[in-house]
Amino acid sequence: MKKNHQELVIEEPMRDCTARTCSNTEASLIDHACFIPSGHSMSSKINTISKKPRFNIVTGHCAVKKTYSLGEAPKQVAEPAAEKSNIALVKTPAEISAEFECNLWAVHLGRGRYE
Repeated sequence: MKKNHQELVIEEPMRDCTARTCSNTEASLIDHACFIPSGHSMSSKINTISKKPRFNIVTGHCAVKKTYSLGEAPKQVAEPAAEKSNIALVKTPAEISAEFECNLWAVHLGRGRYE
């Protein structure tokens, strides 16, 4: 059965768990699987794999390049929190008008008008 690019990229850190740059991973993929990936596709595949809960991709630095390796334990997947709404509610024109009237009366009363 022929494997796709993502499956081949997953197998590389499983086979050898040393930290490697994208170009080193690409070179070993070419050597072991005889698969030539398209340009700059290795980093996007590693980022895609790191978002999966069962893989823990550890990022390090070597000189100016990032290195990637597979962590021992899978990532801890957090339970989704209860639905918190960070979205501000949209006010209707009637609510805006009522709030404006209330604030206007408060300003006038504060200045000594309308007593």
